[in-house]
This record gives sequence, structure tokens and C-alpha cells, in this order.
Amino acid sequence: MGGLIDLSFMKKQADSQKQEPPKAQAAIAPDDEARLKLYRIIIERYREEIEGHESKSVSDLKGLVQPRSETILSIRDSILETFRPYVYAEHFLQAAKMCFSYVSSFKPVSAPVSFWLSFSEMKELMAGDEIDKSILLCSLVRSIGSESAKIFVTDSKASYVVFEDKGVHYFADHSKPGLLEAKGWQECLALMRGKPIYAFSDKEYEDFAEEPE
Repeated sequence: MGGLIDLSFMKKQADSQKQEPPKAQAAIAPDDEARLKLYRIIIERYREEIEGHESKSVSDLKGLVQPRSETILSIRDSILETFRPYVYAEHFLQAAKMCFSYVSSFKPVSAPVSFWLSFSEMKELMAGDEIDKSILLCSLVRSIGSESAKIFVTDSKASYVVFEDKGVHYFADHSKPGLLEAKGWQECLALMRGKPIYAFSDKEYEDFAEEPE
């Protein structure tokens, strides 16, 4: 459990063969295009070193969810300004939906190598891949008071954030426009693409592969 595990399969890397649409290509100046090619050459040359550095242990996974980070608290405070004052029992679900809406506004983007973006980098880019967005959302939902929020990762490279409020389970699928409701954890699992392989938050880590059949 404590050794390094390769999480590169979670990162949906950009397709190096994919071509930009004609309009996008025309908009790139020759020097910018050369610079982009240079960046790709550099990345490809140091791919193994980058991805080796980006490998995460079980304890590292839990550490990725940071409800008390400076960036998360800044985003949280801007969301909770709506309520003045924020009362968890009254406002949590509405605030959680606002957190999901904020993360949903981020453009989907994949790096050409397995690479984890920090919260501040995501905020600056207003973009991230699916697992980055799940980690950001889980951190935000935890920061507004949820004790149950955690991330599920499946064998199809999909990730989801699930949390409970007043007996109802809420399910964040980044391919959907809003939070989904479920009657329990089992219904949440049934909504996922692929079989869950593990779940984590800053509080816990669960490996489903270790569960008996």
C-alpha cells in the first residue's frame, strides 16, 4: 500500500497525432508554431523523468485533496460571499452546486505527459483534465463543510466526486451539466463508467481491488 504506484493511466494524455482545425492553425504565427514544436521536443526528451517525478504514493493521493490550501480558501470565500453568513445546515447544497458550476467552467485539457496541475495553475489556466478537476471539486466541497466528499477513480480512467447531504447522495460527473442525485453509494457506483478501483479524500483511501469478491 505504501509503495509508489503508477497513476499515469489516470491522466488522459493529449494525442500527439491530433491536428488542430484549419482556423486554429491559421491563427498560430510561424514563430509560435516553432515554439510549440520545440516545447513538444523538450517534453518528449524528458518524458520519463517528468512522469517519474509525477508518480504518487497512497499517502500522496490523500495529500492532493487540500481543503485548507490558500487557493481553495480564496475560491471558497468568493463562492460563500453569496450567503453572508454561510450556514452549513441551510446553504451547503446550494454552495456545493456553485462549486460544481465553477469547476465545470474550466476547459478540459490534457498534457502530453502525465502531469498534475496545482490549484493555482488550474485557476490561472481555467482548465484541467478530469482528475485535476475532481481533486479541485472535492477540495472545494470539503472546504465548505462536507465530511463525506471523496473521489472515485474507475478502470476506464474516469473520475467522480461523491458526497452526502441530508441522506441524499450527490454525484459529480464532469461530462454532465449538473449534480446527479442517487439513493445511496451503490447507485452512485452504478452510474460510473467502468469499475471503481479506488476512492480517496484528504481523510481516507479505499482500494476496491483489495475487497473480497
